[in-house]
Amino acid sequence: MVPYLLITLTIALIMDCLYPMHKGLLYLIHPVHLTYELAVRLYRPYSGRLWGVVVWFSSVTPILLIYSSPIITVPLSNPILLTIILVYAGFMVKLSISLRLLLSIVEDYSKAVNEGDLNRARGIAQQLVRRNVWVIDIRHVNSAVIESLFESLVDGFTSPLLYLLLLGPVGALLQRLSNTMDSALGYTDEPYRRVGWFSARVDTVMNYAPARLTALLIMLSGVVMRRKPRLNIYLRYKSITRSLNAGHPLAAASSVLGVKLEKIGEYSIGDGELPDTTSLLTAIELAKFTAVLFIIMLALCLILIPSIKYGLLGSLINLH
Repeated sequence: MVPYLLITLTIALIMDCLYPMHKGLLYLIHPVHLTYELAVRLYRPYSGRLWGVVVWFSSVTPILLIYSSPIITVPLSNPILLTIILVYAGFMVKLSISLRLLLSIVEDYSKAVNEGDLNRARGIAQQLVRRNVWVIDIRHVNSAVIESLFESLVDGFTSPLLYLLLLGPVGALLQRLSNTMDSALGYTDEPYRRVGWFSARVDTVMNYAPARLTALLIMLSGVVMRRKPRLNIYLRYKSITRSLNAGHPLAAASSVLGVKLEKIGEYSIGDGELPDTTSLLTAIELAKFTAVLFIIMLALCLILIPSIKYGLLGSLINLH
């Protein structure tokens, strides 16, 4: 049996390496951009939970259907059509992940800090984090960047790829759009609290398993890197964040890096010092190892379990 999802995964990873950042027309029609724009336009300050549900489905459903329609509807008895749709499915998964861009931004930040150009470093950091990096010391900015690196590793890489395994390319895109809705509306303060509740809850549910699996792989990567993870640190701090999921990869990373990750006034994870430039470089390597281990795990599942042809929970793509 041809491992269609493995082919799709390979195409997506190659595309992500070759073209990490969408520009121009490709940016304007990117499903994440379109979903975010729809959510922002439909959003009404201080609206209720019901309107939040309406906004979620109105923003996600049309974009998901438009992008999924070729692989749902096209009959693929013809080998040429099959090849075209496999390439398209790979592109669809590429739209759902973002690894090279994430690593590049963190590497650029690390380089700027190492060169002493802290203004440029803060500008780069602000691309990744919501908190105001201009009013905190550089060690706390380092922490914010590392936190964002491992949270985004879940949101933008391991989680969509896990849903690729479960539901095929449609599942990968669904996860990414759900995460986009959380970024657009899923705030806990006013005026978003009620209208953003549904978006935040869906994202929490979808990332529940990926966050914990990624934390495990982060600590396993630490073993591979000969940096013994401290399990007690992970267990003590994994539930310290307001988010049910964010604390898991952060606590795992802290346990391997031996640093404290801190958001002032919110949480402090680990019992080491705040990260320095060396910690930044180690964090980048740790994220790379984790991504590679995840890809290997995914590939082994697709190769060793022949029944996984379109996704464990059944086919949402019509590759016949």
